[in-house]
Amino acid sequence: MTEEKKKEKKPILVLRERMGGPSDSLKTYVKDLNKIRKDIVTALKKGPRTVPDLAKETGLATKDAMWHLMAMRRYGMIAEGSRRGDYFEYVLKEGVK
Repeated sequence: MTEEKKKEKKPILVLRERMGGPSDSLKTYVKDLNKIRKDIVTALKKGPRTVPDLAKETGLATKDAMWHLMAMRRYGMIAEGSRRGDYFEYVLKEGVK
């Protein structure tokens, strides 16, 4: 390998240098999302929960809890369980930490 190839930067590194990396607001947003998802996973480890149960347990608004659950369902982290009253119960899939 020549010296030029060794010194050549990967395109992603060049982009990060130009753009200055992620903003502080983006870092905070991602950190908050991760905390919410962790809280939901912790609640679901105790057993199946409905959307209102999770909202109450995590301190989220019901619509926000539903939004996170649907994202987690889409990415294979949770599944719909049995129906309790007007709501489905959600459960963690095996292997989710």
